Amino acid sequence: MRQNNLSLILLLGCMLSRTAMAIDLPQMGLSANTVMSTVDEQELGEAFMRHVRRTENIVNDMEINHYFKDLGYRLASYSDNPEQDFHFFVIDESSINAFAVPGGFIGIHSGLILKTRSESELASVLAHEIAHVTQRHIARTVEATERLSVPTIAAIIAAAVLAGATGSPQAGQAALTAVMAGSVQMQINFTRTHEKEADRLGMQILAKSGLEPRDMPRFFERMQEATRFYGSGIPEFLRSHPVTTNRIAEARDRAEKYPVKQKVDRPLYHLMRAKLLVLITDDKRALANILQNMLETRRYRDERAIRYALALALLDTRQTNTVQKQIDWLFQNDGDRVIYYLLQARLALVQNNWAKAKKVYKQALEIYPGDKILGLDYAEKLLQNHVPRKAKAVLLGLSADSNPDYYDLLARAYELTGAKAQSYLALAEKYYLIGYTQLAIEQLEMALKMDSLDFYLASRIGARYKALQAEWLSEQKAFK
Repeated sequence: MRQNNLSLILLLGCMLSRTAMAIDLPQMGLSANTVMSTVDEQELGEAFMRHVRRTENIVNDMEINHYFKDLGYRLASYSDNPEQDFHFFVIDESSINAFAVPGGFIGIHSGLILKTRSESELASVLAHEIAHVTQRHIARTVEATERLSVPTIAAIIAAAVLAGATGSPQAGQAALTAVMAGSVQMQINFTRTHEKEADRLGMQILAKSGLEPRDMPRFFERMQEATRFYGSGIPEFLRSHPVTTNRIAEARDRAEKYPVKQKVDRPLYHLMRAKLLVLITDDKRALANILQNMLETRRYRDERAIRYALALALLDTRQTNTVQKQIDWLFQNDGDRVIYYLLQARLALVQNNWAKAKKVYKQALEIYPGDKILGLDYAEKLLQNHVPRKAKAVLLGLSADSNPDYYDLLARAYELTGAKAQSYLALAEKYYLIGYTQLAIEQLEMALKMDSLDFYLASRIGARYKALQAEWLSEQKAFK
């Protein structure tokens, strides 16, 4: 059932990211706002994201998410609309796919990430999707043709929500098929123009951000090679972003106009790619053996990434004997990194040495004060070790940043310190962010029934309740 629902979500994502393919893009203007404003796009994207969080296996790792946010915003800052808000996320799927949704929501599959061989190759995919967003292809398509209107897009979103709400991907798929029946040929006809535009702008973004433009056609070539092994089962990314000989040639010619960059990947590209591999691998003991063999035979591109992945895999299988050796090597050969302190703390925790782990966290926070990754991890461990007041203090010193995990930890900290109303409020934010608006409203209702609320807190909860109730009623009317 999950795989069918994923297909529905990705079909939605791919349609949303490729709908303006026949438009010769005009000078950036505001005429598209007459049919779909940037606020409309943001609301569509947020609704889509809440649904994805509820139904799909999003990689929920602060370190990986932070890396993608950093890389994505680095690229977006060199786009033609650097003020656009973006949200980058990774879905745990071995298939090769990436997609953009209105409002700047860009998803990428773990399979595609692991297929890349350099940060520039990975960035070429993100830059391509960023270009789809900044050019506002959906709004321009709605403006240019009556065949894909705002109600049509709303119906597509509703179809995705229907699948999640009813637990029936088939119901959602049937609704989506009916909506799209008149639009499929238009999409096929538009593909080439749209992809050319995104390639051209994406390559400009790559070059301006200091990455190697030639890695875009290189990645295209490997994707084209990959299609020979898929037969009729070509991945969605290669269907919605068709890689042809002409497209590769055009990208190569375009790239040659830029000066050659000295190709140096940032270490975090290799480290986060290694961590992702460990996260999505089921047989971690077998993976640890493979990584150990790679170290011994020196078959690797980045030694620190192999040692980091090996340490993670060994910790996951509770084989702690040689983990410290890997951590020592990483500190000695790569210097201080937050992720290495987290690795050291995790080793202490696996060895049931809370005192040592706490010392590591405190040392790291002195070096990286206010670091969100460190703070959330430390707060979680404080709660696990029955120190809720300290955990609450750590959490309140961090920014929430629309992170469901933050609100989950904060709710636990409030509850364990006797602040029940604040706990309900934090849980409401968590449920809302992961797509359960009705559950969020129920949490706020329970908070409002409490007798001990002061005026300020009651006002906060009441205002949030009214806002979510209005949004929930609006959603119900839209999907009737």
